[in-house]
Amino acid sequence: MASLFKHYPSEPNCPQCRNAFTLLRNAHDTSGSFLEVFNTTRKERNDRGTSTDKDQELLRAMLTFACAGLDSLVKQLIKDALPDVINCNEAAERTFRIDIERRIRKGEEIDHRFLADILTQKKPRKRLIEILVLDLTLQSLQSKDQLLRVGSFFDIPSNSITNNPNGLAQIFTARNQIVHEMDIDFSPANRNRRPRAKQNMVAYTDEIFRVSKVFLEEVDHKLM
Repeated sequence: MASLFKHYPSEPNCPQCRNAFTLLRNAHDTSGSFLEVFNTTRKERNDRGTSTDKDQELLRAMLTFACAGLDSLVKQLIKDALPDVINCNEAAERTFRIDIERRIRKGEEIDHRFLADILTQKKPRKRLIEILVLDLTLQSLQSKDQLLRVGSFFDIPSNSITNNPNGLAQIFTARNQIVHEMDIDFSPANRNRRPRAKQNMVAYTDEIFRVSKVFLEEVDHKLM
């Protein structure tokens, strides 16, 4: 199915990536539906002026669902693919080892409870990977720093995820303003909601889908 946005992903080769692909495909479809309704209603009104409140809500929903799709996609890849990437990729395993060293130490002390938990397991390595997967999927992946951290465990170069960190941070700022602040700007006396231009919101959504595609394709390539 054609998407109204750039960066629609191709079906992956590895089975570990197929659930994530399904999530991303549906995120494209959902955000695309919001954009299609926006375009249709504007066309029916023959309206080229300022968008209505309902129009603005469609743009906000479009970006919000794209970001939710990225969050879901990356978490699904962590669950389905990260263990295999760690086991077959030297750089990913090295990052995994560094994380274990960090967990073993509490400041200058050794975390004896953590060590006892691992050493008494029948499969300590499997248990360590389970701990990492749980840690990475418990948090909301809605910031550039969180995405770059996850990318490092997959051995995805940071400049592949984004060569404009400030721009990506700006997108997540907009997303957080919409989700957590109802997009209300408290500086004016009448507390107006922030206006969202279609061009900017589509560009933001395209960038989120580009990052999503990078994660999917990079992980798929590492498992081939």
